[in-house]
Amino acid sequence: MQKQINTLFWPYLYKQENLIQTYIRMKTQFILLLLGSFCLLSSHPLTLDERPVVVENYINRYIYLSRELNLQTGIPVPIILAVAGLESNWGNSELALNANNHFGIKEKEEWRGNTYCKVTQEYEGWLAYETQACFRQYPLIRESYLDFGRFITTRENYRSINGLPTWNYRAWMEGLHAGGYATDPDYVNKVLTLIWRYRLYELAEE
Repeated sequence: MQKQINTLFWPYLYKQENLIQTYIRMKTQFILLLLGSFCLLSSHPLTLDERPVVVENYINRYIYLSRELNLQTGIPVPIILAVAGLESNWGNSELALNANNHFGIKEKEEWRGNTYCKVTQEYEGWLAYETQACFRQYPLIRESYLDFGRFITTRENYRSINGLPTWNYRAWMEGLHAGGYATDPDYVNKVLTLIWRYRLYELAEE
């Protein structure tokens, strides 16, 4: 009887021991991988001084317009800068250079100013396609900032952003996206990534 028990028990015990050793090896490898990743990331931390030159130059040049617009409308400074940076490629896009349009606002029925038409990328769901569209053209970049403020604070489709706390950047961006500001389904995340990557949220406190 004892022999039969041993015959059944020891193979089972050996199998369990192998499983435990395999688990320990995998856990150790996972911990080492995490430590390696942490060391790699922490060896090159992103700081305010490490913003790309083009981003730093844009902020230095237009932060005063962002703060003026914030005082007038309540739109958070980080939202203003991130949307402007994304839409204008930090002041270097075709639309920014040729039309002083830093927010990608298209002409609408109520627009009475000049327009600038070009090929642009739109989305149908997650499917991207190119199409011809006409955008608002401004005599001054300041006008682009002021128009952005009017555009999202007076139009009915952006009513959901009224009264939002200035620190809730995701709620602001989700409200803009739900109102139809951009067709890119990943637009919210793209703007929020710029805010966190370049620490634009710190500029709201200055």
